[in-house]
Amino acid sequence: MILPSQDPTFPAIEDLLSWTSKRQQALGSNVANMDTPGYRAKDYNFESELSNTLALAKTSDKHINPITDGADARMYELETPEKPNGNNVDMDRELTEITKNGVQYLTLVQYLNQKIRTLRSAITDGGR
Repeated sequence: MILPSQDPTFPAIEDLLSWTSKRQQALGSNVANMDTPGYRAKDYNFESELSNTLALAKTSDKHINPITDGADARMYELETPEKPNGNNVDMDRELTEITKNGVQYLTLVQYLNQKIRTLRSAITDGGR
C-alpha cells in the first residue's frame, strides 16, 4: 500500500491545477486583447504538460516504452489568421479553449476530492 506521503498523485494534481490556472490567465488575456492592434494570441499545450507531470516509468522489459516528449509547458504564439490590424485572436477558438480548460480544472478537482474521500474513509473505517 502506498502511504499518502509517498503518493505522487497529490503533487502531480497540484501542478496540473496550477497549470490550468495559468492557462486560463493566458486565454483570458487573449480575449481581453481581441481588438488590440498587433496583439498575438498565446497558449499552452495541455498534452505536453500532462505527459511531463505524469511521466511514466518503465519498470519491466515487458512494459511498453512510455512516450517521450521533450516539450516543456511553455507559452507559445498561436498561428491563427491575422486580422487587418495585425491581431490574430480568434474569439471562437478562445471561448472553446476556455471551456475545455475549465472542464479539465473541474475534473482535476473532482479527482482530488475523490482521492481525499478515499483516504478519509480508509483512516476512519480502517480501524474497525
